[in-house]
Amino acid sequence: MIAKTMTPEIRKLMQKQLRIRGRRSGQGMTEYIIIVGLIAILMVAAVMNFKSALNNAFQKGATKIQKDITEKMQ
Repeated sequence: MIAKTMTPEIRKLMQKQLRIRGRRSGQGMTEYIIIVGLIAILMVAAVMNFKSALNNAFQKGATKIQKDITEKMQ
């Protein structure tokens, strides 16, 4: 009913608004993908940066456990 009473100018404005909304939706998804990608890159960089520190901590723990066990066995 309402569509029949719309003037061509109003119909054009409504179509323009729908197109703009569609682009904004796509823009939001693109921004979300970029943010997720940046977070993934930061996580990889953090793991690579702290890899040696984590490895050293695990090695110290393993050495301490092995030393304690061998002392108790003797």
